[in-house]
This record gives sequence, C-alpha cells and structure tokens, in this order.
Amino acid sequence: MRIPAETPPRTCTRVALVVMAIVLCGTVAVSQAPQAQKPRDAWPDMPTYDIFTQEELKRDFATMRFAKPLDRPELGFSVMVPMTWDEVPLSISKEEAAKDDEGMISLTLLKGKEPGVRIEVGYCRVPQNIDVEKWARAYLDGNGLTILHDQIGDFSDRRVFDTLVQTQGFLVRMTFSRHGDRIYLVSGSAPAAAYKAWARHVGVAAVSFRTLK
Repeated sequence: MRIPAETPPRTCTRVALVVMAIVLCGTVAVSQAPQAQKPRDAWPDMPTYDIFTQEELKRDFATMRFAKPLDRPELGFSVMVPMTWDEVPLSISKEEAAKDDEGMISLTLLKGKEPGVRIEVGYCRVPQNIDVEKWARAYLDGNGLTILHDQIGDFSDRRVFDTLVQTQGFLVRMTFSRHGDRIYLVSGSAPAAAYKAWARHVGVAAVSFRTLK
C-alpha cells in the first residue's frame, strides 16, 4: 500500500453530496458471523456492523460521489466519509493511467484533520478468471504488507475480501472487491497508535463503497 507523502489539502470537490439516511451495517453479511445469531464483528479493530447510529451518520458523514474519476465515467464510485475531511489533489499522468493492468491506480485520497489519517480508493484491471482473494493476497505479499486479520463478506451488495494490515507504523484496513474486469481497493489508514480512535470511520468507508455502474 502506497502511503502518499503529505500534500496540501483542499476542500472536497463534491460532484454530488448525499447524506445517507440508513444505517450501513446490518445489511452486511460477513462469513464468520453465525447464521443463527445477530451478526457480530469478527474483529474489534475491523468494525462492520452497526458502526454508527442513523443520527450520527446524518450528522457527521457525507457520501462522496465521484462520477468521472480520471475523466472516465465507467470508473465512477461513491464512498462515505466524515464531512470535515478534505480531498487531496492527485496527479495521475495519462501514461500511468494507461497501465492500469500493471498496478493499483489511485482514484481519490481523502484526508482527516489528524496527521496520517486518510482513506484512499484505487483500482487495478485484472482478468475476470482470477480470484479476488488470491490476487489480493499476492498484492499484499508483493508490497511487503503483513495481514493481521482478514474476512470475506458482502458489503453494500458487493463481495469483498477485507483485511487489516500493518506497514511502516500504520494500520491499514484494505477492502478488495471485483467489478467486472476491475478490482477496487478501499484503504483506510491511521498511525498504529491512533488507529483505534479511527477504526469506525475507516469501517464506514470500507462498508459503504459502491460503484456507480
């Protein structure tokens, strides 16, 4: 996982700002949860169910809708983040974007007010016959990332391979899902010492991500 260098933030460009009126978690089915019981989080540092109340979501969060990242509508997506966070400008060249089958291409970086707290969304073009979990494990291993926990589940109508990894003093929740010939990655990170305070915010992003097509 590339941890971008600090870049001066700007106010989020909201293509459309929609505050969700539903509780995100509760429609999520994680494979480890017993079928006969109310779903529970498999890991306390990877909150998935009932992360915030409806009132908290309405008050503190916004759904960021990115209709044409890299000027390509087929890559459009939405993700829910705290209202006070900023979008950090990314500089992706046409040459880099054209190599989307060779590595992860960043689509947006959203940054909290505290140092090192951020959410990044990226994608990679991957043949559809390749299993998401196998690809993700190879990606993490190739980047020298240590998996602390992992789970398979269904977040916002998409099947995911969801992980918590450790790298360079950070904890990063990395959630992979396939959409056609693309694998999207939602990464929520914070310094390891501060991660517990931000685990729920990161969880909202991991669960809420949706493609627009």
